[in-house]
This record gives sequence, structure tokens and C-alpha cells, in this order.
Amino acid sequence: MAGVIDIPLVGQSYHLKDWSIDCQRTLNLYPQVVESGNTPQVSALLPTPGLLKKYELTGRIRGLYALTDRLLVVAGQKLYSINKSDVVKEIGEVTGVNQVYFADNSVQVMIVSNSAYSYGIKTNILSKIQGGEFFGASDVTFLDSRFIWTVPKSGQIQWSGLLNTDTTALSFATAEYKSDDLVRVIANNGQLWLIGEKTTEIWGSTGDKDAPFVRMSGAFIPVGCIAKNSICQFGGDLIWLTQTDLGQGQIVMTQGYQAQRISNHAIESEINNYSNISDAYSFTYQDDGHAFYVISFPTDKKTWCYDSTTNMWHERSFYNPKTYLHEHHRASVHCFFNNMQLVGDRQDGKIYQLTHKSQTDDGQTIMRERVTPVINPHGLKLIFDELEIKLQAGQDNTSNPLLMLDWSDDGGRTWSSSRQESIGTAGEYKKRVIFRRLGQSLGRVFRLRMTDAARLVLLGAKAKVR
Repeated sequence: MAGVIDIPLVGQSYHLKDWSIDCQRTLNLYPQVVESGNTPQVSALLPTPGLLKKYELTGRIRGLYALTDRLLVVAGQKLYSINKSDVVKEIGEVTGVNQVYFADNSVQVMIVSNSAYSYGIKTNILSKIQGGEFFGASDVTFLDSRFIWTVPKSGQIQWSGLLNTDTTALSFATAEYKSDDLVRVIANNGQLWLIGEKTTEIWGSTGDKDAPFVRMSGAFIPVGCIAKNSICQFGGDLIWLTQTDLGQGQIVMTQGYQAQRISNHAIESEINNYSNISDAYSFTYQDDGHAFYVISFPTDKKTWCYDSTTNMWHERSFYNPKTYLHEHHRASVHCFFNNMQLVGDRQDGKIYQLTHKSQTDDGQTIMRERVTPVINPHGLKLIFDELEIKLQAGQDNTSNPLLMLDWSDDGGRTWSSSRQESIGTAGEYKKRVIFRRLGQSLGRVFRLRMTDAARLVLLGAKAKVR
């Protein structure tokens, strides 16, 4: 007997090595929550933003930092300032090749690479911080009028004087609970978080000029961090990739003095199969009411994104036109400046605006993909006479974008030949996208993909079966 079934088209990425449990994938699309109260909670897949080139400098973008009136950029081994009129000025040299850390006290910006620097906001002068009482820095943060930094390869932090970058040999403290090296010190909600390799301590301010920061009693988390650059502020919380005495590879977000797991079994299984996770890096940003945490694993060329609005994960990628393979996203560092979400390229000197105004990555194709879970109601063999994709049709103004469909009957191991249907030219708002005569299966998985530079909004799908 013929019937109509709903196809679970809208959802997050959740693919396990045991594919029969779940094999769904959401790539360069993310689930949208509808808050009107009379529609399903998650009712659409929206396209992730593209990249629109804003500036181009010489050397890989190692850091971005927004001041009120200018953007600071470290590209290659040079520090640049860019004002709101897009005037670029070279400031000086910042040695090193790795990611750069910034903090400011409204008078100076402290910049940490493999050396530390002080940049005068009014004077526009960059100078190197050195001297026998400065122990070296591997990062920097700011709290209660002082810069605080991690002393490299130690369990110690050091701090500056009030509203300056000067320090003394007595201006330091040691993480007390456990003798693991510190990975990062970061200020959050008026407190200092000392995140170590396997443990985390929370310190508070005292107002004492000799000991301005002390560990808070009972404020200890038996969770550390394996990837220094995975640590981000996420609203009023912190988020990072973990390492503990028991294992590694979960992603947690703080709630109070607790670290709550936000990754799921599928992501954790994939992360733990990567060849290197210690080089992971991340950034956070807000867009259209969503707060996103974007984490990339460059060795294994993967990018995952967590949306705190839906508590769901999706994947992002750069589709390499030379290899025809997905790689990790181009963005490596981020800041919000002049009402723009700006990101630096992981490989060259380009700074992009991350924006829905672009449906490409600086002219390169964005492949958007959704793979459904295995469709096997009641374990019966189904004949698929028709599949209708519900989407937002007729909104593209420049082309006739095509939606590609193929399917798998073995959990995504092998795929059928591809079919294509138009999603409508401009003004074809009533366009229906229907694929017919799709064969039979005991366990069908559908895959939808689009490579055209058009806005793809997926709302759902139904299939006529018998």
C-alpha cells in the first residue's frame, strides 16, 4: 500500500563509525530554531556565511585585535594598523610564526608571540618587553588594571604593574593544586582561569599590591586542555578541548566552576581518530542570534562548529578546487570590528569579512551537503516512487541553481549516480523540487548537495513509498 513518510532532512552532523546507528552529516549548513511558538523547534537548515575579501597583506594572518578606532593585525612578522577608512599602516616587527595574543589597558596593547611587545595606543609605537625581571610570556590577558601572562613551560603566571607593562621578579605566582604546566591564563567574569595540562584553577583579585591574585578556595576543576588555541571565551563562559588523567578529546564549556561536556559521542569518536589534536585552534562569533564556536584540526583538515542556540554541531569546510576535496575552513583568527565579522586566512595574508552577503569563499565554491539518517521504518523494504524536497525556492537573482541528489543503500559506503533538479530562478517561489523513480531499499540514506553560488534553505522532505 502506498503512503507518504517524512524524511528527517533537518538535523545536525552525527556520523559514527558504526554507520548503522547514525550516519547523518550537515556540512556548510546549520539548523535554525524558530521561536514563534507554533512551529517545530528546529525547522530549517540555513547556509553558513561565505568569505568576502576585505584586506590583503603580506604573510599569513597570525592575529587580529579590535580597538575602538583601529584594527591591529599581525601578518607574517609585521604589525599593522587599519583604521575605519581602510588606511593600512605598518607599525613594526613581531617575530615568530605562531598565533599571536593581545590584551589592552586602554593605554597600551600587550602583544605576545615568541617575544612580548608593548604597543602605545596614542603614540603608535611598538617596543619589545625585555629585562631580567621579565620571565617571558606565552599568552596574555588583562584583569583589574594589570596584564597577566603565562610563563612558558611552567606552572607560573606573572603580572604587570597598574596600567603598564612593567613587572618585577616578585610579581609571579604558581598554580598550587597540581604540578602540571599551565597551558593558558585567561580572564573571565572578573576572575583568572589558570588552565593547565590536566587541571584548572580559578583565582580571584585581592587588591593587594604584592599579591593581587590568589587561588579561590574550592575553585578547582580536574580538567585540563590539550590544545592551547582551542580555548575561547563564549559569552560569559569558556570553552576548550580537554585533556585529563582519564583521557582527552572532549569539548567542554564552563558553567560556574564546572566544565560541562558539549561534544557528543560522534564528534568525540572522530576527534580521537585524528592523528594530531594538540594543534587545534578555534574562535567564536555571533551571527543572526546564534553564538558559534568554530574549531579546526589542521593536521586532519577538519572543522566543526557548535551552535549554543540549538546545542547542535555542524561541519564547515573549504572545497579545494585543485584536489576536489574538503579541507578545514580558511578562517583561523577572528575579531569583530567596524560592524564586521573579520577572519584571517590560515595560509596567506587575506582578511575576509565572514558574511551571508557572499555565497562563495572569496570566489571559490562552497559545497553544501546534507546526509539523512538511515531510513528504515519497521525494517521493511520500501519502494521510493517520489521524493519532494521542501525548500525556499525562487530567491536567486543571477542563475538557475541546481540541487543534486544521490543515495546509498549501505549506510553511506557507496553512492548511486547523481540526479539534478533546479530550485528555481528568481521569482519562482512556488517551484517544487521532486525526484522520481528512486528504486527500493531496506535502509536508504539520501544525500543532497549544492555547489552553485545561491542561498540554499532546506525546510524538510517527504517521500511517497510503497
